[in-house]
Amino acid sequence: MIRIDVRKQGSLIEEVRVNGHAGGKEGTDIVCAAVSAVTQTTLAGLLHHSEEQVNWSTHKGQLTIQIPSHIEARMQEVAQILLSTMLIGLEQISRSYPQRVAIYINAIRVKPTSHTSSSSRKRRTP
Repeated sequence: MIRIDVRKQGSLIEEVRVNGHAGGKEGTDIVCAAVSAVTQTTLAGLLHHSEEQVNWSTHKGQLTIQIPSHIEARMQEVAQILLSTMLIGLEQISRSYPQRVAIYINAIRVKPTSHTSSSSRKRRTP
């Protein structure tokens, strides 16, 4: 099981920890690949905008991203947009594979729910 722990202070995401494997064959598991793609792309975006202000580590099936409290306001805004978008993607994966991906926010498990995906929603016309 992949466990995703998100630590929030109010509405701000301060830390994300991703740990474990989805249980499929290593190197070919689509759930692991999906989680890795979403989290690694988010990390790449954070580092692209300001690597000096983001703390991160990765090691054999584990990823930690920390946003320091003293980060400049512009970077905090960018970080929150990227991290909240990452969380949306991870929640979609968790809804599709609830036995393989678990998300915890401030140590409370987020129950996967079936929401209408944005691709199936009607678009508004101006």
